[in-house]
Amino acid sequence: MDVDDVYIRTGEFGYFQWKVFSGCFLGAWFAGTQMVQNIFAGSVPNNMSCLDSHFNACDAGCPSIVYLDDELKSFAMEWNMTCGPSIAAAQNTQALFVLGVMIGSFFVGGLGDKFGRFPVVLACQFLCGLFGLLSSFALNWNVYVGLRLMTGFFLSGIIIIGFVLTSELVGPSKRGVIGAMPGLAFALGISTLSLVSWFTKDWKVMSIIFGIVGIVCTIPCYWLFVESPRWYLGKGNVEKCKLILKKIAKTNGHDLGDIELKVPSKGDASKKGSKTSMLSLLTNGTLRKITAIQLVSWFTCSSVYYGLTIAAGNMGDNRYISVILNSMVEVPSNIAILYIMNIPRCGRVKSCVGGLIISSIFCGSIWFIPDKHTLAVTGLACAGKLFICAAFATIYVHAGELYPTPVRNLGLGVISVANRLGGVMAPLIVNLNNIYHNAHFVVFGVVGCLAGVLCLLLPETLGRPLPESPEEIYQSSKEVKIVSLELEKSDKRPLLLSDMLDEGADVDT
Repeated sequence: MDVDDVYIRTGEFGYFQWKVFSGCFLGAWFAGTQMVQNIFAGSVPNNMSCLDSHFNACDAGCPSIVYLDDELKSFAMEWNMTCGPSIAAAQNTQALFVLGVMIGSFFVGGLGDKFGRFPVVLACQFLCGLFGLLSSFALNWNVYVGLRLMTGFFLSGIIIIGFVLTSELVGPSKRGVIGAMPGLAFALGISTLSLVSWFTKDWKVMSIIFGIVGIVCTIPCYWLFVESPRWYLGKGNVEKCKLILKKIAKTNGHDLGDIELKVPSKGDASKKGSKTSMLSLLTNGTLRKITAIQLVSWFTCSSVYYGLTIAAGNMGDNRYISVILNSMVEVPSNIAILYIMNIPRCGRVKSCVGGLIISSIFCGSIWFIPDKHTLAVTGLACAGKLFICAAFATIYVHAGELYPTPVRNLGLGVISVANRLGGVMAPLIVNLNNIYHNAHFVVFGVVGCLAGVLCLLLPETLGRPLPESPEEIYQSSKEVKIVSLELEKSDKRPLLLSDMLDEGADVDT
């Protein structure tokens, strides 16, 4: 039997998986508190004046700037970055942070494949919190940017490896929930960031709080996480894989007994280019096709998601409420997609394609709305964000189910580079509005439609065991419709959160 067969036998989402999932949810929440921190830490006030009334605030002869609003004290104010070219530097700190996440995505995934999921995700959690804390004590912008870049570097490990670890520890029918729920945790993290910033109104205090929280989160994660049995199996360590599986079974209230595990054939896999290296993603035809389409999809989801957040995020004069509302709009999307992506007629592919196409329609339609109808533009932009959030949650699940175990971390790390590149490009695309009105929404519509069409070329993975080698992807690519047809003929209904709660509650019976 393979690992998925063991999970089905001992509980696909029992008490043991709940523990691991709690650690993943905690990590995703912490990631949300870090990802958009520059909204507050680097904010530039609109209302300011010069202490000497004979000068304007940004005049060369102004002795000191007075900030008129009761704003959050940002590093832009502390380091006099509120005038001239320094404004762009303060605002572009977010892009440099995402650049750190992008670089980390490229390297950290490979580390997880080589050294294991467990030690790498713990190290990333601790170091992300540490560098986030150290950035609070930076004496100038250059030091601050360097520390934030390192924070982003290790943040990528929390996101990627935490997701991979959790998805490899649950049964096939539960992976949709596991993949979508971190998006909800991320949104809650952004809301928490806004609330803490609202009450502290000091970027240093805010940064210290979340830096300490990140370090402290390492402690529960140490007890909640465990090494992936799939990773041990991929490395040929069958005995350790069995020990982990027996531990999972015992915790879930089952006796696994003696089992014979299906071990991936290393000889045949090497002929198809399954080496755990970047070369395997290029030399293997199926992996190359999957990676190319995923690069486009992840770039699109990221650029549209962050672009719509920037373009439609200002729903009032209160910065804090605006951020909270923009994060909370993701909640219904993430909850609904948990159900939709597990419906056999929808699956991963159609859910992703639908989210991308419908979002592109809403974005593109803004082009035809007159300038005076600002409420309609805001409503369409928010509707576009709802659907792009659904697509974003789906591609996380789909990507984790497409790549075989030996290159799963590496594959996710590579395509996450496109994800972060989309985050870097989002504000630049939004700036097209300064050249031609609503041009950025047209760009979002075009790239969303293109990505949606390309995703139709990917195989369906709903209900299919995680592949252990490229050979299994070749085979599954020829049998895309089989899983969906079998599920439609069965009496199984789509997974609901209540199913997980019931299963977790009955593990001792």
